[in-house]
Amino acid sequence: MRLLPALTLAAACLALSPALAADTPTVIHYWHLYTDAQGVSHFKQEELPFKAAPIPGLKDPPIMASLPGASSATLLLLKAGQVEDWHNAPRKQFMFVVQGASQVTASDGTVKEFHAGELVLLDDTKGKGHITKAIGRTDHIGMAIPVQ
Repeated sequence: MRLLPALTLAAACLALSPALAADTPTVIHYWHLYTDAQGVSHFKQEELPFKAAPIPGLKDPPIMASLPGASSATLLLLKAGQVEDWHNAPRKQFMFVVQGASQVTASDGTVKEFHAGELVLLDDTKGKGHITKAIGRTDHIGMAIPVQ
């Protein structure tokens, strides 16, 4: 899978979407550049709906939005201050931070912060897993891009 188009989409989401407020919206807006039947290109604003994605064992499930046409890539939203207790990555995937920041605690005790523009490969699909917390005052949005 080519990562560059997905990262370009993530950058476009960051640049073109209004920042999420503490009262989290149910959609994220993006711009769609398309060609009409006469061959003329146009911009149209569209929406991606966020929906709860229950993960067994988590009290506050993450909120996700699927990217149309993208093979299993999703946007993950954690409200500012939200904590996902111990869990495994659902699949091997890159997580590109589109907005906000998160703090991830590995089961060995190591704690790292990831901020907008950073990329992390999540590959702890077995074992104890990790804890994720949205830090700062801005909701955290990450783009999950599955890899093999």
